[in-house]
Amino acid sequence: MRPKLKATGTRGSWFAEADGESLPCVHKHWLQGRRYYDPNLKPGKPSWDKFVTAIAEGGKVILTKGDHLGGTKFRRTGYIAIWSVENVQFSDSGLTFDMVARLEDFA
Repeated sequence: MRPKLKATGTRGSWFAEADGESLPCVHKHWLQGRRYYDPNLKPGKPSWDKFVTAIAEGGKVILTKGDHLGGTKFRRTGYIAIWSVENVQFSDSGLTFDMVARLEDFA
């Protein structure tokens, strides 16, 4: 049996390292069932566009938990799991996608 993974992030980054891979982090605050919807992210900001491109092209995210400080600001308190994702949509309405399968849990 493989030991549970550990993730390492950097304050202010929307990415974390897990098993040698840099993955985008999304917060469980925006998750309803298996549908993720963050109304605050909008196209046109280079950092947001890079983040969404990583989700859409990589097909995986790290689900995180923490304190919601308002808008797009969170204080990350932990990493939950790596999920595969599909149906990524990014528009003036925000960012949405489906959480398809829980791939790995974190220690």
